Amino acid sequence: MTANDFKAELRRLSGGYLFCGEEDYLKRYYMGAARNAVTEKNDIFNRILITADNYSADNLMSSIESLPVMNDKKFIEISGLPFNEMREQDIEDMTEVLSKLPDYEYDVLIIYADAENFDAGTPKQPSKLFKKLSKVVKPVLFPRETPARLAAWVAKHFAAELVVAPPDAVNALLAKCGCDMSVLSSEIEKLCWYLKAANREKLTEADVALVASESKEIAAFDFTNAILDGKISKALSILTELRLKKEKPEIILSGISKVICELCAVKALMESGSGSQMIAQKLKMHPFKAGLYMKSASAADSDKLKRLAAICYDADIRIKSTPLDSYGVLDRLTVEAAMRG
Repeated sequence: MTANDFKAELRRLSGGYLFCGEEDYLKRYYMGAARNAVTEKNDIFNRILITADNYSADNLMSSIESLPVMNDKKFIEISGLPFNEMREQDIEDMTEVLSKLPDYEYDVLIIYADAENFDAGTPKQPSKLFKKLSKVVKPVLFPRETPARLAAWVAKHFAAELVVAPPDAVNALLAKCGCDMSVLSSEIEKLCWYLKAANREKLTEADVALVASESKEIAAFDFTNAILDGKISKALSILTELRLKKEKPEIILSGISKVICELCAVKALMESGSGSQMIAQKLKMHPFKAGLYMKSASAADSDKLKRLAAICYDADIRIKSTPLDSYGVLDRLTVEAAMRG
């Protein structure tokens, strides 16, 4: 079942559903929509939340068996369970309880599976866990949006606020803020307020550059590209901006190291003949991000990437041994990388 299929079913929900996939923003959105469709707002009697803190098969069974209070239905949300760490017997116990859901027509139950804690496998090769749960609840898949759909979603959200967002401005926003729909939603709201205050209705690339906040991941990506291109001034400028935002040096370095590792992986896959779709799938990247990384990886020298990875490793050791001069370590990393590039 797709998100659109679930949307069409909102007014007649029944039984159990499994929300899985990488697009957490849409999972949260439809969880809220389902909650409000089944129960009144602030209905504490007919809304049950089960988390890792209070989950047990017995508690789940009790929640399913309990009758709704002054309502035809009740809503049960299971969220935050570490599925990948659960014992096989725990999964068996859960599926046995969930198999009894059809006997309780007043229940609507949704399992919110975090992408990090739930390995669903692939459409062609679903995981054992996914197969087991799919037998007792209906899976609703939330894959990463394609670049085209994501851009259309951004433009649509601007249009809802009576703001015209041309493709160049939308692409500038995606390039600066990344592909996280939660982050984008916040940035869209901020840009709309800015334009309304300026009594304007059309978004420009200049507005995005001035108002939108660059994500830490994009900042690390831009820093790495600046080093690879030999633009030391730009790299130092990015570090200065992160420092002013009081980002921790170890977090900055971790982000840079992650970007380098991903660029190495992308380059290796490209050299083996993989296309953008295969790279995005294998590395679990958003297609838009995969496209950006492929562009950088194709222009990057493999040996230079390896040298940069080694410099980051040395910097990590220095930061851990000299925490009082951590920002200085990052400055030296930048200069050293440029000199050895």
